[in-house]
Amino acid sequence: MLLLNPEEPLEPQYLRFLEYYDRLLSLHASPLLCPMHEMASKAAANLGKYRVRVVDTRLGSAGLGSAALAAAAVLGRGGDEAAALAEVKRLAREGRFYLATNDLSRLTENRMISPLAGRIGSALHLWAILYLEAGRFHVSPVPVTQEQVLTHLAKLLRKNYGERRVRVRALFGDLPAEVRDRARETFEEYLHIEAGTLAPMDPTARARVGDHALAVFAYPS
Repeated sequence: MLLLNPEEPLEPQYLRFLEYYDRLLSLHASPLLCPMHEMASKAAANLGKYRVRVVDTRLGSAGLGSAALAAAAVLGRGGDEAAALAEVKRLAREGRFYLATNDLSRLTENRMISPLAGRIGSALHLWAILYLEAGRFHVSPVPVTQEQVLTHLAKLLRKNYGERRVRVRALFGDLPAEVRDRARETFEEYLHIEAGTLAPMDPTARARVGDHALAVFAYPS
């Protein structure tokens, strides 16, 4: 699995990778959430029809990481491109992505919540819970306090998956270490986790949803 640097032109990066590989699968978050997909499509078009395949996973940041790892695992087991993309589609279909943030002004600026909801939530020091569906964010009708965030997210995932074993990937912004530790404990309490990762949120996502944010993606094994 290779990572693209969004701060640099994509075409030269593709060319460097193509010195070692005949073909690339370039997986990207939903274009409704991130401009990388459009940039990648333009770069790939200059390299020939069959050199780079750009894929809209319709996922968010945490889900994109899970999809890339899952696709790489399929290819590593000897699967072909079709099998890898089928696994990516399964994650998009069966996975659940939730985002919790208290930077409601940033959500308002990016038109992810209404100005009125942003003002009321900020005045009451509430966190917004958003979920991803069909490549677009939607706001949960129930805002929560900071103390409720982790339990609320865990209960939402528990409602979706029940006793099924799941894999979980969580991305965090500028959250204290004790909050990150409590996140791990809370998810383990409510979910049957087969594997899980906790990693920093990338700067592009933080610029969109705020520094104090937690993104969680889970999917059945």
